[in-house]
Amino acid sequence: MQIDSRDLCLRNFKCVEKRLGGRDAIDGAARATGALKRRREIRHGSDLLRLAMHYGAAHSSLRRSADWAEGALGIEISNVAVLGRLRGAGDFLAELVSRALSSDGLPRWKGPEIRLVDGSMFCGPGAEGFQHRLHAAYDPMRGRFSRFELTDKHVGEKLTRADLEAGVIAVGDRNFARTAALREVVEKEAFFVVRAGVHTTRMLDSKTGERIGAARILEALGDKDIVELKVRLIEAKGEKKAPLAARLIVQRASKGAARREQRRIKRSRVKHGAEPLDDTLALAGVRLILTNLPGRTWRPQRVLQLYRLRWQIELAFKMLKSVFDMRHVPANDPGLARSWIL
Repeated sequence: MQIDSRDLCLRNFKCVEKRLGGRDAIDGAARATGALKRRREIRHGSDLLRLAMHYGAAHSSLRRSADWAEGALGIEISNVAVLGRLRGAGDFLAELVSRALSSDGLPRWKGPEIRLVDGSMFCGPGAEGFQHRLHAAYDPMRGRFSRFELTDKHVGEKLTRADLEAGVIAVGDRNFARTAALREVVEKEAFFVVRAGVHTTRMLDSKTGERIGAARILEALGDKDIVELKVRLIEAKGEKKAPLAARLIVQRASKGAARREQRRIKRSRVKHGAEPLDDTLALAGVRLILTNLPGRTWRPQRVLQLYRLRWQIELAFKMLKSVFDMRHVPANDPGLARSWIL
């Protein structure tokens, strides 16, 4: 990646400027976000962007970036000054990332927009290094990320961080199956497809009003491969609200998938030193998917096929951390680390 990134900084930067709206638009973003309040050594937004790209994309140090700026940009700047500039460039870079993701010129498909939603941690050096969580949405039809939001580790994951509009379908794993968060999706007139668990999500049988556990699910599944249950979701804590109607699609997993889930449960038991609950073990070979998509047009098999797309965002995060070498953030300063990631 270093050769490609340096080439991008030094030789093909005009292409980057064009993609982001031009030199004046980049400078306007720097002014609007306060990244260049004092125009001393660095006088233009494009120069600040090139400096940030050299430090981040080329995996440079502050000192080497200062030396590079003198030769490539004709700017005499100390490594301390580079730190100050990049520490305050986070909002500027976030704005440019947003522009890059929203202006690709690729055709969109004619169906409802699908956003695969997930998050990943990026940690600074050392055991006590500062941690950022990158919340992301991925468009499977265009094969690329469509949204980013960078926060600290204390900001939790939920589907609405993907900036949902009416009609959008958000797909997430079991971390997103919280009733309060799913209610926010419904309030935006959007749709959710999430992996569920009998303990992470409180589900009531629509007919009996009883809490749904492993025994009820396995009874309904019987010897079938797929079955659907009408459920109502309630919050585990806090204000009591009207139950949220949803569909619970139960699928018998393959033997291989069941074995992988059993191994995951065992690893979790060893890591956390706790015995898994009986319901967790009983459902090791079963996949639970919650959705509010209409059953008339979204039959269970189609919903399951849609959920399988979720692996695309998992692979995209793996590419960021491996191919782009972003697994270890070199900066422990929160502001500098944010700029490095962006």
